[in-house]
Amino acid sequence: MADQNELSPGGLALVEVLTVVATGFGVAATVTVTDVGDEEFSVVIEGEGADALVGTDGSVIDALQYLSSQIMSRAEGGGRYRVALDAGGYRARREAALVDLANRAAEEALEFGEEIELDAMSPHDRRIVHMALKDRDDVVTRSEGDEPRRRIIVEPAD
Repeated sequence: MADQNELSPGGLALVEVLTVVATGFGVAATVTVTDVGDEEFSVVIEGEGADALVGTDGSVIDALQYLSSQIMSRAEGGGRYRVALDAGGYRARREAALVDLANRAAEEALEFGEEIELDAMSPHDRRIVHMALKDRDDVVTRSEGDEPRRRIIVEPAD
């Protein structure tokens, strides 16, 4: 991890903006930006009450992640930068819950021999579900519908 003094202009801008946002949410947060290479950055926001930055169904954290990518791009003079943002360990908890959901849907599809339709999800969440089941040869997944109501169908393989 780079020392905060070694951060690029974009990294410094992220620390500054996200600290102000966290303060606006009433969170005394520590914002850590890590350059993981290939124009990709990891941002972790930690502090008492950081879960307030997650929002309903991750809506706030997803918006902050998008905003962070835009800030990084502009501060670095253009280009496309990928920013993975987490607050209070939300992303790891969400991923574990989605993997569990995927496995339960697969078992249900096999038990009843029919397709199981999951609730609408963000593209990030759908990717986690698809990846959780991609190595199984007894079920297949596909996405259906239009954003923001796009959902995953899990069904037995033919």
